[in-house]
Amino acid sequence: MSILRPIIPYFVPQIDGITGATLKFSEVVSGIYDLSYGWHSVGLAAKEVICIVAPNHIQVPVVFLAGIAAAAPVTLANPLFTPDELRRHIMDSQSSWIVCHPLCVPSVQAASKDLEDIKGIYVLGDSAIGDLQPITSLYKDAPDDWKQRQGLEGNDVVHIVYSSGTTGLPKGVELTSSNWLAVLSVDGRKEYFDVTNKDTSLIILPLFHGFGMAMCLTSLCYGLQAVVLPRFIPESFLKAIHSYKVTLVPLVPPLAIFLAKHDAVTKFDLTCVSNIVCGAAPLSRDIQELLSERLGGVRVRQGFGLTETTLATFSSETNLPGAVGAVTAHCEAKIVDMKTGNSLGPGEDGEICIRGPLVMKGYLNNKAATEDMIDSKGWLHTGDVGHYDENGIFFIVDRIKELIKYKGFQVAPAELEGLLLTHDDIADAGVIGIPDEIAGEIPKAYIVPKPGKIIVPEDLINWVAGKTAPHKHLRGGVEFLEAIPRSPAGKILRGDLRKLLNV
Repeated sequence: MSILRPIIPYFVPQIDGITGATLKFSEVVSGIYDLSYGWHSVGLAAKEVICIVAPNHIQVPVVFLAGIAAAAPVTLANPLFTPDELRRHIMDSQSSWIVCHPLCVPSVQAASKDLEDIKGIYVLGDSAIGDLQPITSLYKDAPDDWKQRQGLEGNDVVHIVYSSGTTGLPKGVELTSSNWLAVLSVDGRKEYFDVTNKDTSLIILPLFHGFGMAMCLTSLCYGLQAVVLPRFIPESFLKAIHSYKVTLVPLVPPLAIFLAKHDAVTKFDLTCVSNIVCGAAPLSRDIQELLSERLGGVRVRQGFGLTETTLATFSSETNLPGAVGAVTAHCEAKIVDMKTGNSLGPGEDGEICIRGPLVMKGYLNNKAATEDMIDSKGWLHTGDVGHYDENGIFFIVDRIKELIKYKGFQVAPAELEGLLLTHDDIADAGVIGIPDEIAGEIPKAYIVPKPGKIIVPEDLINWVAGKTAPHKHLRGGVEFLEAIPRSPAGKILRGDLRKLLNV
């Protein structure tokens, strides 16, 4: 259980920011041991995958770490997934056990119907839901020899996080015990989150997202009081920061924009906030400066990382607008020419490449995609364009990848295109992200109807909404074309589609 070792010396409560319920550190530790032993007692075998389907909840880190202690990798699924999306996640991750929030029971039951590999489903909390027993029913006093045993460690996969690719469906990123230990060893440093056990953090970013889980584990590791919110509700968000004197606020750009511009912010005293870190998508310089000014000069920094690099790639000790900082202690970084692959010097734009113990083990059951991402010398090619200055500070300029980033969530155009092509009246489809001040980007679809077919845009938007999670909805609208621009090889020319926005 090497991933637990940095956590054990500290005492910290977890607080539900809505109900006020708490989970003290002693309860976290005993819960990890007792639940992991309980998993073992009901027949969970080493390397069987546990899938958690829930909004943020104070029990989630216990279930997550108990799985690792029981030698079971853990994956977390978006609780807003439709049954079809959730079923795909469960099957691709080869999950054998499911732990879900009571609100997710209907979708979990529909998604897991007739899946023979599912050995058990449990619900968070202390109460049964129909035939489903609460996760606490698995708790069993762990003997001392169990507490001393090793769970997953080293190069063992402990966490399967799904990251959308530019082609095909989302891919499972295999993160190891060593990956997470490398992250946790730097997260508390001054040049990164800069925290001590006197800080209070806000866990509002979803735990199924790598950034959210990184903040949760960092809080546990460094003894922070963690205030957990299940979702963003403006008043609850602001009230939690004010009431619990939150000092560290991890954000994605839409939340940063809210704090920087919304009138409701003026109704609460937020002078307790001393540290804001924004990630998952680029934050404009204007919003970064406006947010800092509005909160009295608070430190606002951008981070940069990928799910495939366990997120913690760069760190910044300054508020320099547009900068993501210097490479972290455990990493190497370089900028390469996108055509020749040669390394570039300061001020020259090229692809950012990363190497070190933060780099994922690979994509789950996808050797080809892994080899396409990580070269023979161990360099991970991020698909992002940037440069560094004379002081070694990195800046992100643009993306090579075609991912749409909606409020920090990744949306693969190819996934939406694949869905649209299942519609009886659609001959071809192309999807791009269009700029949006609040969300960052929103998906827009270009459609070629089948001959003689008439498609009502609103009907198609609603059709997609009924089959996808909210961040994949076609908020950018639908437009009709005679043909989707493609290369001779058949690849959609998204640049040509973007040009249509200015016509």
